[in-house]
Amino acid sequence: MAIKSLTLVSFRNHKKQVFRFQDGLTVIWGENGSGKTAALEAIHFLSFGSSFRTRIHRDLIRNSDGALSIRGEFVSKNYSDSITIYVEKKSGQKIKLNDKQLSGRKELLGRNNVVVLSPEEQPVTKGAPAERRQFFDKMFSITSKSYMETLQSYSRIIKQRASILFQLKENRRLIGELESWDEQLVNTGQKLWSFRFDLIDDFKEHLIKILNQYDGGIKLDLKYTIDVPTVEAYQSKIQETQSADITRGRTSYGPHRDDISLSWNGRDLRRLGSQGEHKLSLVLLKLAEMEFVRNKTGTHPTLLLDDLFAKLDLERSKKIVSLLQGLEFDSGRPVQTIVTTTDILNVEKSGLLTKEKETKTYHLER
Repeated sequence: MAIKSLTLVSFRNHKKQVFRFQDGLTVIWGENGSGKTAALEAIHFLSFGSSFRTRIHRDLIRNSDGALSIRGEFVSKNYSDSITIYVEKKSGQKIKLNDKQLSGRKELLGRNNVVVLSPEEQPVTKGAPAERRQFFDKMFSITSKSYMETLQSYSRIIKQRASILFQLKENRRLIGELESWDEQLVNTGQKLWSFRFDLIDDFKEHLIKILNQYDGGIKLDLKYTIDVPTVEAYQSKIQETQSADITRGRTSYGPHRDDISLSWNGRDLRRLGSQGEHKLSLVLLKLAEMEFVRNKTGTHPTLLLDDLFAKLDLERSKKIVSLLQGLEFDSGRPVQTIVTTTDILNVEKSGLLTKEKETKTYHLER
């Protein structure tokens, strides 16, 4: 999959901007506030139907304009897509795929995949367990329709159960309805846990490959120690925690409570990692994500690098570029990469920008 063109109208600080991309490298450079990251955000929006920077899509509309539009043209070996997203302050969001209006963003997932490496993603290593669950849930949902549907079903059940738990404080006669939802909770939760356990095992293999190619001396460990319970054991645990759940008004046991932890050379990364270790860990996780998605879907996702070379020292930047070039060699195809930077010299010094590699550049001004 590759994006061929992007048209922004009233998106962030862009009144109107058109980008045309090639299969290899595109560099978008300019000073802070010129709209570089907005271009990557828009591509992500077309892929997922959402921003990686905000959940309030009205905030993406330029100044006092009433609406925005994003249009992208994508091609793959099997199909081509034209995707347009409209966001209006008054009427909300509309998505069109090949001129047909979609019922929701779910229909976009998995069609035109991207992997974003941005400072906005740093909570994956620094944040609470929910941030890491979201990282893996997003990745697994675009590579497995079964995972996505199970996750969505489980999330609906958790919300419905929370509503009943709240009502039970005033009306104990609803206990029978709770038990009906508990049966669905157990069956769906056990299925989600099984999916997640197997997919994380797969992801670990890609992470180990990336680590070995980058530096065999680094040990970035992914710990997911859950033992997937049987349906009977799950039912027993839900019954055991029922009174506490009614008191708290929420479900205290299940895959929505998972913590997928990271360690760097044996130390807990979240609590004890340095700034440099956090930055490098995120880069390595994202490259492993790229390989995981390629392996599961058969096509390279587009790699979006937001000011990467300002965040890493020169030695690490060169090693990352060398690793990227190795991944391209292994697959026999270029990885479409779109890079933003405040200083194009940082990209040149890293080795990504070479005379042998055809590159398209855009210079944005505030």
